[in-house]
Amino acid sequence: MWIQTRVDVAMSESTRPGRPRSTDVDQAVMSAALDLVSASGFRAVTIEAIAAKTGVAKTSIYRRWPNRAAVIMDAFLARVGTQPLFAPDEGFLEGLRRQLRTMAKSFRGEDGELVKALLAESQFDPDLASAFHDRWTMPRREMALEHFRAGAERGAIRRDADLEVAIDMLYAPFYYRLQMGTGPLSNAFVDGLFDQVMQGLRP
Repeated sequence: MWIQTRVDVAMSESTRPGRPRSTDVDQAVMSAALDLVSASGFRAVTIEAIAAKTGVAKTSIYRRWPNRAAVIMDAFLARVGTQPLFAPDEGFLEGLRRQLRTMAKSFRGEDGELVKALLAESQFDPDLASAFHDRWTMPRREMALEHFRAGAERGAIRRDADLEVAIDMLYAPFYYRLQMGTGPLSNAFVDGLFDQVMQGLRP
């Protein structure tokens, strides 16, 4: 009851002219969206369902997000964070191995289940497919490319290596195992994959 009252108050304040949007309402809506995805899958998530779960009016939700895909992507990115994948003071090999292990650990938990659901449903929802591509896949790919370019400049990998292909070789198996269930995303898997790919990339 306290949560509901807090959301109602925040919503009324956020709709006053000149007031900034309420972070309480944002958090309530995004949390509800992720709960619905986890419980019933992406298709069960509608603006109506989110409104019913939170008590936030549909009009208030639509003022913040154009569709359910935008809500879920904001919620997902708020959950996993948007920090850089690689620390600037890390060496190329150490930073890459650490990031791959971190990704595997994340995919072994609830974040992996969310990614799996979003990937599956993006095949049928163009809004979600576009949001996932533009806000998750490409920003993370660009960060990886930047790290690989720096590694090539330092001589950690071959300068003539096709970095786009190298990234596909390292990261595609994560999504394949996540979607197809062909094996665990363990540290042993990460280290074996890393060592094999690096054999072809080292000078």
